[in-house]
Amino acid sequence: MFSILKIFSRDIGIDLGTTKTLIYVKDKGIVVQEPSVVAINKKTKQILAIGAEAREMLGKTPSHIEAIKPLTNGVISDFEVTEKMLHYFLDKIREKELIKNIFDWPRLIISIPSGITEVEKRAVEDAAKGAGAKEVYLIEEPLAVALGNRWPVEESQGILIADIGGGTTEVAVIALGGIVVSKTIRTAGNKLNEDIVYYFRDKLKLAIGERTAESIKINIGSAIDLGTNREMIVKGRDLTHGLPKEIKIKEKEIRESITPSLNKIVDSIKNTIEATPPELVGDIMNQGIILSGGTSLLRGLDKLISDNIGLPVKITEDPITATIRGIGVVLENFPEHKNLLIAVSRERPPV
Repeated sequence: MFSILKIFSRDIGIDLGTTKTLIYVKDKGIVVQEPSVVAINKKTKQILAIGAEAREMLGKTPSHIEAIKPLTNGVISDFEVTEKMLHYFLDKIREKELIKNIFDWPRLIISIPSGITEVEKRAVEDAAKGAGAKEVYLIEEPLAVALGNRWPVEESQGILIADIGGGTTEVAVIALGGIVVSKTIRTAGNKLNEDIVYYFRDKLKLAIGERTAESIKINIGSAIDLGTNREMIVKGRDLTHGLPKEIKIKEKEIRESITPSLNKIVDSIKNTIEATPPELVGDIMNQGIILSGGTSLLRGLDKLISDNIGLPVKITEDPITATIRGIGVVLENFPEHKNLLIAVSRERPPV
């Protein structure tokens, strides 16, 4: 019986991000890459849409429908919705053969921010098991990023990873198969979007939505003056008259709006290096700083960090999928990498 279960079970990896959820199936690769958004009918509590379809509803729903992001700053903020979202994504990749549906109790490896609490870890495990997982393992995101880029994480040489995603920026020094020093701040891509929304509201008296702000960031956002002087037409609601209005926005204005948050990201990298043991600092000077996460693609961000810290900065290949690719490395050779995974601590109740 055990051998039959082993044949029909599947190993699955999940990068459970604030803005995106990516899923890797052993021997198949990345099979899901969807926004972490769920649309719910507030009256009936019915799930109306999940993923890309739900994201299209952001800022457009009537009063009885709510588009929810069930993860905030890298951790679960709405347990029930997260469980339903995971269940949906797992069902999406479930093979249609009846016998495989019967025996499908997957082993899940899920990425988590470094430094989260045991309560937050248990919430991730419980949501995964509620969605149908038999076994759940956790891996810290900086370790997964390093594995995804085939760096020798179990050697003594230090590696500095700055994973700048949607909800958090995680900076970590890795050596000997673990995280030696780390710092997590809740300043990343979503905060930059908020900065742009506030800039339009306060300086330009124009109301825009989060999706519009993200589009502006992607199209004309920059961390430093690159000499490109890009412009973009933006449509919104005039806060003075309450009527529709469009204005032309310049690259330098967007850079002005996001610079304070970018400085916090730079400071988090500085603070991590300051707390790093001297022997590992020497390794970092040789290797440089490795950037991953979707926000690392902001134009000029690598140069801003390099200029402020005085170290070379490299952006990983396909930084958006770096974490899930690392989880895939673990799945494809589980016995070799199992020691890098985290077991969730569950205290027994007092007798």
